Amino acid sequence: MDKKSVGIIAEYNPFHNGHLYHLNRSKEMTGAEISIAAMSGNFVQRGRPAMADKWSRAEAAVKCGIDLVVEIPVVFACNSAAYFAGAGVEILENLGVDYISFGSESGNIEELEQIARAIEEKKEHLEELIRKDVKKGMSYPRAREAAVREIIGKSAADILDNPNNILALEYLQKIKSAKPVTVKRAGPGYNDLNDSEGFASATAIRKFINEGKDISRLLPGKSAQIFSENKPISEERLFDFICQKVFTGETAELDKIFSAGEGLGNKLKNSIRHCGSYEEVVEQLKSKRYTRTRIERFLMQILLDIRDIKDFENYIRVLALNERGSEYLKKVKRQGKCRLPVITNINKDAKNFPELLPTLEKDILAGDMYNLISGRNLYEFSDYVMKPFIMKGTGSVI
Repeated sequence: MDKKSVGIIAEYNPFHNGHLYHLNRSKEMTGAEISIAAMSGNFVQRGRPAMADKWSRAEAAVKCGIDLVVEIPVVFACNSAAYFAGAGVEILENLGVDYISFGSESGNIEELEQIARAIEEKKEHLEELIRKDVKKGMSYPRAREAAVREIIGKSAADILDNPNNILALEYLQKIKSAKPVTVKRAGPGYNDLNDSEGFASATAIRKFINEGKDISRLLPGKSAQIFSENKPISEERLFDFICQKVFTGETAELDKIFSAGEGLGNKLKNSIRHCGSYEEVVEQLKSKRYTRTRIERFLMQILLDIRDIKDFENYIRVLALNERGSEYLKKVKRQGKCRLPVITNINKDAKNFPELLPTLEKDILAGDMYNLISGRNLYEFSDYVMKPFIMKGTGSVI
């Protein structure tokens, strides 16, 4: 009998005790022996460079128990919840996972599935109300919450007031073949900046890292070691590169960026020379209509020149695996059911898939820009040079 597999869509920025708890609970709940993570690369969903590069984060995940880590291309990963979830689910289902497990504040899969079905059934009416409220200057998340409150009810809207629940609903709307499973979030909330009994949100941990605090108690040992050795990004360099892109680009071109909105390119062009830092740019641009996350995604998409998402094809890029993950990947290839191209060596495999060139070029650019921002050797850490991390053996090394 084939071993059951569970897929997880993640950022692991960084891989912390809450992620380890989610992994272990996912295996317990599903009986799965194989775990696969579809992970964002060097730029994450909330619109920031990751705390550590994708290769280091993938290595940490495998050393902490994940069997196979593959990359969600940056054009989908550094984007709204719908694109992030859609690409991640497509990757995992093409890899043939039996289950897709995600964390949520709800922890109740039946409740989440019921709301997801209601949202799908009322989709046209919801979108109409959302468009009206967005035109009035409301941010998309608040407009969606208000529309759900009016059409589906208060309890469903309250669910949408939690970030992990929002992603959970997106996953449920995208999942076709795998069985969805949710694990109730353990420890402090997503935006909570405190730690409790060895648990802290990734947001809090990133804050502690920036403050130079010891985070070893909040991360599994191997993950803590990898992140302690990581060279952090430079926000000053990030600001300089964004300035260069804005100053040399026409306003009309800035408005073609995927996350741009009415007048956002012009506002950025006019305000950036009055700003002295990346943080000041974000503060200048955010408003009731445009959330901080939307602005940060806009800035990263300017940096990478990401425009129409329809120009890009999804694919599977292997970042790290152990022997069990390697055997699973071989089985997937033998079965021939995977419709997405699988890339393990970008120098050889990319030539076989010319349709992937636009997506691959953005991932390569994302790696180069990340290396520039963090002051790392451009050749040594290039996507052309880096190879998947392979761990001998199948067990985790915590």
